[in-house]
Amino acid sequence: MPPLSPSSRPSTPPLASASASKAGMRRRGGAAATASSPDINTMASGDLPLLLRQQQKRLGRLAEALAGSSRAVAPIAIIGGTFSVYSSAIRQSNNADLTPTSILYLLLLALNYAVMPRLSKKHIHPRTNKQSTALAEEVVKMSMGVGGWILSGYATASANSAEQRAMDASTPIATVEVLSQQLRDWSPSSALIAAGLPSALYALQGTLTYTAYQNLDAVTFNGLTQLKVLSSALCCYVVLGKRQSGVQLFALGLLTVSTAIFQGRWRLWLGGPPREKGDGTDTDNHRRLLLGVLPCIGATLLSGLAGAFSQRSLQTQVGAMKRNAYFYTVEVSFLSAVCLAFSMGMDRWRHRSGSANTAGGNERKGFFEHWTYATLLPVTTKAAAGLLTALVHRHLGSVVKGFALVLGLVFSALLQFVLEGVDLTLGQLAGTALVLLSSWLHFTNAPVA
Repeated sequence: MPPLSPSSRPSTPPLASASASKAGMRRRGGAAATASSPDINTMASGDLPLLLRQQQKRLGRLAEALAGSSRAVAPIAIIGGTFSVYSSAIRQSNNADLTPTSILYLLLLALNYAVMPRLSKKHIHPRTNKQSTALAEEVVKMSMGVGGWILSGYATASANSAEQRAMDASTPIATVEVLSQQLRDWSPSSALIAAGLPSALYALQGTLTYTAYQNLDAVTFNGLTQLKVLSSALCCYVVLGKRQSGVQLFALGLLTVSTAIFQGRWRLWLGGPPREKGDGTDTDNHRRLLLGVLPCIGATLLSGLAGAFSQRSLQTQVGAMKRNAYFYTVEVSFLSAVCLAFSMGMDRWRHRSGSANTAGGNERKGFFEHWTYATLLPVTTKAAAGLLTALVHRHLGSVVKGFALVLGLVFSALLQFVLEGVDLTLGQLAGTALVLLSSWLHFTNAPVA
């Protein structure tokens, strides 16, 4: 039979032709897909790990995409939780000193503890004369104290003039009168009792802390220093007669535990400090006890004792003068600056004596060597911490300063997340929850007078 010509072939309906075309495309697409994606049943055994790695990469990219918007949930929850806890504590506390202003001082001090290490590491050269930074800090702190003292005198003068609603020529005169009256009540002996004793105790504490740090492992040292909060409570009871309720003592213990959980040290504490070969002899244990454990415990007790004396100087009348936090800061800074200047003078005298007896002695570093204008930033921040510490002692007491120290760890982790993108760990989240819980328990369960 002769073949049909194109014109004589039977025509295919358009709908059937489209369906056949789509079916052909599906068959070609399926064949292409089969050729491009390997079948686990037919692929070689060497290609299976490659497929698994590809699937893992896809899942990793999916997890990063999902976590991009949820990473900020934990920091936002911490900030909101801190605001809620302290707001609730202010409303429910029976302590008249727990006010929004005092809580603001506490949070500013915690923030200062968080940013201070970053600023020091970035803007203070490792070879900078440490005595120069310490002396500059005391001078800046003294200046801040004088400025705050003048402003507080102005506020007192304005409050004494009940009918005065705007500043006029009489306000500066009244301010000078208020400040002059405070100076008339001041005496050198009262300054030595109020500021000299805490300054000496803090200086001795620093020496013992440095000795203990050189003779203890980090786990034991950090574990013993966590007792500062409890030692502050004990010293405040001995010096001031201020007792803690049972719930408050439980909250302080919870705060101590929260620090270990936040920093991830609880696993090391349970396992004990690392021991090296040859360690554990009677001589090593004796040296560790005398030069490590006992100085660390002594530094912890001195810290609580100095805080209790500072609180007494700020909350009671020493001599004929009842000090505010600003004037007290001026006294402490002045005494510390005098001690630093004396120490620097003795070092320079010993250096000159050694240079006279030894030819070719090493050249002494300059006072402002390696200083820049940016060095003033950490110095000023550290000085502000001293002023805020005095304000916290005045309004909330030295025991509450322990909460500022631990909150500083929390704020430091938040800054690390914001600036470096380091996510918060589960231990940090659990430790933060314990800090907030202990804060609420301590502030809302003050002992009944």
